[in-house]
Amino acid sequence: MPPKIGLVLGGGGSRGVAHIGVLQVLVREQIPIDLIIGTSMGAIVGALFAFGISPADLEGYFSKWQGNTLFSMNLFSARARQRVVEEQLETVLKGKTFADLKIPTAVMAVDMLTGREVALSEGLITPALLASSAVPAVFPTVEIDGMQLADGGVIDSLSTHVAFAQGAEKVIAVDIYPQLEQNGWSDPLGAIMGVELPFNLLASNPISKSPSMVSSLWRSIRIMTWNLHATRISAHPPDVLLRPDVGKYGSLDFKDFKSPLAAGIAEAERCLPQLKALLVGRV
Repeated sequence: MPPKIGLVLGGGGSRGVAHIGVLQVLVREQIPIDLIIGTSMGAIVGALFAFGISPADLEGYFSKWQGNTLFSMNLFSARARQRVVEEQLETVLKGKTFADLKIPTAVMAVDMLTGREVALSEGLITPALLASSAVPAVFPTVEIDGMQLADGGVIDSLSTHVAFAQGAEKVIAVDIYPQLEQNGWSDPLGAIMGVELPFNLLASNPISKSPSMVSSLWRSIRIMTWNLHATRISAHPPDVLLRPDVGKYGSLDFKDFKSPLAAGIAEAERCLPQLKALLVGRV
C-alpha cells in the first residue's frame, strides 16, 4: 500500500491565501492528498478544496474579499462580521456535511469552556468552519454539541499531530504563522490589521522609549504562542514543512491578495524535490 499523505494547513487569517498557491502546485504536480487537517483560514481553504473546488476557482472565490479588512465587514458587531463569512461559505456549502467531502478532512477549534483542543470531522461543515476561524474579539464563539468553540489557533495554528493520529504516514504542513520577531517590540495593530501607525504609538512610550503596556502584552503573547508552536512542530515534525514568506501581512488584512498567493506558489516550487520524494512507493 502506498503511504497515506496528509496535508496540514495552518491558521493565519489573510496569510492563508498562500495555501491556495501551494494547492495550485500540488495539483499541477499531481501530488495526491489523502486527508486534510486545517485550522482557521487553513480549515476554510482545506474544506473547500476537499469539497472539490479547484485551486483556480478558490482563487476567484477568495478574491471577492480583496481590498478589505475583516473589520470593514462591520466595525462594531462581531456577530454581523461572522454572518458575512457564513453567507460566503453557504454559497458553496449550504447543507453539506463532512461526509460530502471528497477528501477526509478535520478542522481544529478550541472549546473555550474546558480549554480543550477539538478536531471537528462530522456534521455540517459551515458551523465547523465558523468555529475553527472564530478569532477571539473578532468573531463570537460557535456552539456545537454544548461546546463554545473558538479559533483553533487559540492553542496552536498547525496541528501536525492530528494528521499523524488520523493515519497519515507522510505529512505536508504549510505554516503561515509569523516567526517570532528578533528585533524586539512590534506594533500589534500592524501585525493584526496591516495598519502602520505614523508614530508607532502602541509599540513604545514616546517619552521613555520603553515598550508600552499594549506592546509588552502583545510581545508576551507572541513569545508564549511561538514557543508552543515551535515545540509542537518539533514533537510532531512533518515530512515537508512549507513556510511561505507571508510574515509581513496583517492577519485580518485582505488588501493584498496576489502577493500571499504568489508566496505560496514560490514556496511549494522551492520544495518540489521534497514533495516529489513523497511519491516514492506510490503506484
